[in-house]
Amino acid sequence: MVSRQAQRRLTKEYKSITATPPPYIIARPNEANILEWHYVITGPPKTPYEHGQYHGILRFPLEYPFKPPSISIITPNGRFACNTRLCLSMSDYHPDTWNPTWSVQTILTGLLSFMTGNEQTTGSITTTDSVKIKLAAESRWYNTSENARFAAIFPELQAQNKQDLAAAELEKTEQKLLDEAALCNPASAFDPEDLDPEDRARLLVQQEGDEPRAFLLTLVGVILAAILALYAYIS
Repeated sequence: MVSRQAQRRLTKEYKSITATPPPYIIARPNEANILEWHYVITGPPKTPYEHGQYHGILRFPLEYPFKPPSISIITPNGRFACNTRLCLSMSDYHPDTWNPTWSVQTILTGLLSFMTGNEQTTGSITTTDSVKIKLAAESRWYNTSENARFAAIFPELQAQNKQDLAAAELEKTEQKLLDEAALCNPASAFDPEDLDPEDRARLLVQQEGDEPRAFLLTLVGVILAAILALYAYIS
């Protein structure tokens, strides 16, 4: 059972971090257990994590704020092993260096700083920047499709992710259809200037008649694909 002191302290910290969230960080407690906090770090610009969305957990001891929490991350990221306790100066690996004045905001700001650095520790992994960039691009899909806890704690981010992913899929589908339409109507392999005036006039009339039909077919295809893509992601 959570102590009265930990309850008061964590309630106060939740009000503070909600009123003035630190850059790139969202955090809130599990409604059923105030000792379990969930956070989301958005990858800062000009880093391999840019546009990434990283969900993790802080688990506070009954003795908080006199003992530190454990820190773990759920979303694949290329910097830390997933679902593994991380050894940081502000984690339960180092109770001897813990300062009771530190807060959730202090902990997560420190985690973000460590994440964007190169120092190694227990729970960290080594990958290339290209791997981190790839995982950042896939992180919203992972949180939305493979991470049930994310949807339960951050329903508003889950909804936004679905919209963004559907829009991205729609744009990709539209571009694919436009590319296919272009392939179906390649530029003429011969020079119209080589034709006699009568044949050139006949070709021009034919091309003018084909263009509206091709455009309409492409437009219908784009609309149908858009509807199917949107339905697939929403459902």
